[in-house]
Amino acid sequence: MVIIIVTMGAWDFVAGIIVGIILACVNFVVQTSRKSAIRAMYSGEFASSTVRRHPIQQRFLKQAGQQTLILKLSGFLFFGTIVNVENTIRGLIEEEAFHKRPIRFLVLDLSRVNGLDFSAAEAFTRINRVLGKRNVQTIISGLNVQGDIARSLQNVGLFEDANEVQIFEDLNSALEFCENEYLKVFYSRKEALSRRIEESPQSLDVPKPQTQQPPLSDMLMNSPRRRYLQQIATTTLREDETAVTAPHKWSMFRQPLPLLLQTFHGVTTQNEDFWFPACAYFVREVYPAGTVLYHEGDIPQNFYLLESGMLRAEYEMPQGRYFELIVAGRPCGELPFFGETRRTATVKAEQDCVAWCLGVEKWRELREREPRIAEELLRVSLKLTTERMESITS
Repeated sequence: MVIIIVTMGAWDFVAGIIVGIILACVNFVVQTSRKSAIRAMYSGEFASSTVRRHPIQQRFLKQAGQQTLILKLSGFLFFGTIVNVENTIRGLIEEEAFHKRPIRFLVLDLSRVNGLDFSAAEAFTRINRVLGKRNVQTIISGLNVQGDIARSLQNVGLFEDANEVQIFEDLNSALEFCENEYLKVFYSRKEALSRRIEESPQSLDVPKPQTQQPPLSDMLMNSPRRRYLQQIATTTLREDETAVTAPHKWSMFRQPLPLLLQTFHGVTTQNEDFWFPACAYFVREVYPAGTVLYHEGDIPQNFYLLESGMLRAEYEMPQGRYFELIVAGRPCGELPFFGETRRTATVKAEQDCVAWCLGVEKWRELREREPRIAEELLRVSLKLTTERMESITS
């Protein structure tokens, strides 16, 4: 203020105003730069998508998620705030830090970003180049592809095919993409173990290294990261060897018995002889894509076991809309059905689906004629619901 007064007195009023404006801009930049644009930073070990997966997949993904890092950015990004973001990311991939915590996916969530200038957009291209040197894939989430932020990033060439940047409209979709990439390694290892069992059924040893040249995509990946994924996949499968051996045995049975055994695997000690009588109470239904199975607030009429396809459950809550995907081999609608409460979500077929349904009348008959099975089914449904809630809130 003193400088402005002196300037106005020594020269003239207009010069003083100009100096004041310049100083105000400098002060704004300094004050804004002190506030970090990084609102939160956490790994995929603690953040997961809302896809309802099998418990064994969830155990694997919890460990594999250590290779996913999520940075949630906020505010207006410009040269004063993007520097801290860029320096933070460079620090994560320095030799020592990267050796302690190797990253495979870096998710930059822009859902709380109001805008960015040209210097910030250019910084994203530099960040992607730096990450590329470590074979870390850049993922942008929370981005409206028709919005101003997307156009700014497009103008600096960030979304060119050569950059291999993945774009998603929300964080959940980005996490689902990362999980699907990890599960490719998981099922590759599972198939290798299955082949090993067929050759030597007595043991579940890790397959010996193959002498043939690995695929180019595998060679380009950082080998310690891929070895880590293979190691935890093997460990997860070895902790539950029936996850590898059982499917071969179940394939000899008629549906819905294999589906019952797969869905309840790990949450019940009962075998196929115990569950076989329950098959007579389930009815096979086909739901074309787009079919609504039930609406929020409906009185439950069925409990569903999904044989194939995918379901989408949409929830309307005070905090906003929330959805989860239900893949084949998972149950649907168990808690309201067995608890005799109204539906809490609207569920529709995301893809063409085949499901086995237990209706209200059949459930009543099952309780009367097979009380032990009905009691075990209630116990299993509660365990499945508990596992799902732990997955959502973790």
